[in-house]
Amino acid sequence: MNSNFYINNRARFAERMEDYSTAVFFSGKAPRESADQEYEFSVDRNFFYLTGIDREDMVLIINKIAGKVTEALYIPPVDEYFEKWFGILMRKEEAQELSGIKTIEERDSFMAQFAKKLSSSDRPDNVYIFSYIADKDESYDSYRSLAHWIRNQYPAVNIKSSLDIMIELRSSKHEEEVNEIKTAIGYTKEALEFVMKNLKPGKYEYQVKADFEYQLMLRGSKPSFKTIGASGAKAVILHYIELKQKIEDGSLILLDLGALSNNYASDITRTYPANGKFTQRQKDIYNIVLEAQDVTMDAMHVGASEVEVNDKVKAHFAKGLRSLNIIKDDADVEKYYYHGIGHPLGLDVHDLRRRDKIMQENNVYTVEPGLYIKEEGIGIRIEDDVWVTKGGVINLSKDIIKTVNDIENFMK
Repeated sequence: MNSNFYINNRARFAERMEDYSTAVFFSGKAPRESADQEYEFSVDRNFFYLTGIDREDMVLIINKIAGKVTEALYIPPVDEYFEKWFGILMRKEEAQELSGIKTIEERDSFMAQFAKKLSSSDRPDNVYIFSYIADKDESYDSYRSLAHWIRNQYPAVNIKSSLDIMIELRSSKHEEEVNEIKTAIGYTKEALEFVMKNLKPGKYEYQVKADFEYQLMLRGSKPSFKTIGASGAKAVILHYIELKQKIEDGSLILLDLGALSNNYASDITRTYPANGKFTQRQKDIYNIVLEAQDVTMDAMHVGASEVEVNDKVKAHFAKGLRSLNIIKDDADVEKYYYHGIGHPLGLDVHDLRRRDKIMQENNVYTVEPGLYIKEEGIGIRIEDDVWVTKGGVINLSKDIIKTVNDIENFMK
């Protein structure tokens, strides 16, 4: 992506701001893990969406005063001592080239300049900060710290959340974004094929994870979330990440995993037989789940409700589970399918979601039906990433094989 993408994103954000307003976005900082270690840095996705910069401790300001939009980026000053120990800091010229922002200031001057702005005659009436609204559940991060400071120092200034604007902008994917997701899916496909060729009974779940993540590293990528590799009965646990179990002959392993490309995520699930061959019972359950994907994609369209789509999947599962004599009452389907059909995907694996859960044009969604038969020690989920367009649903991950025959033939 070039700087025009980020310039346009900021322009679209500014269009939706109220006049006489300022918006603040922080890039974030890695928290401390111990006295001499930090957690790996992960850039604030809204900051990245608006700047294209993946660096710590930066601040983006967008001002809209009397209809005129201005912007500034605050970056850490060059520190030669820091660079000897930790790496090269971003220079002004690089920040300008990546983001298209002309005004670059030193990070240390942000609070003084921001306070001066709030005290001036043309001060903003509103300051936008990013918040998920559920204040009690949010960490005390830079956004909340700034909000508390504004309330105490400038009580006449209204604090607004930029959440709804960011949902509107980020949920509708542009072609450049879809291409990044497709690249991440391509990394996932290649790594999964390596996993399939090397999967066998007696391996440990963590070894399968290592196979997958090593292949991502070879491609300059990394996991988009903690890899799930649940074999046998552990596959009924949706977010099983311990990965300590030996994979038994005749068992299935459920792999829920993904890759990153320029911070855009893939999210794929496949379920494979450890020895390369499904049992008849496993096939029967697997094919019901695979058919549920078709039910889902047929029901998805611009204007569709996530809830209504999920209800159709539940009806399909109820019919399938009755045919296998697993349930007698349709209401019991929730014992074996206990999550939603999917979620928005983008810069976050669980990307920003509309409050009404209605699918819009150019949304990217996961499609991930699953059945979890605890009493039989079988958990099966199949997940693809799809693009909801005006012309229909496009399966971005269709090249990752998933039929019983294709899997068994590949694993021979």
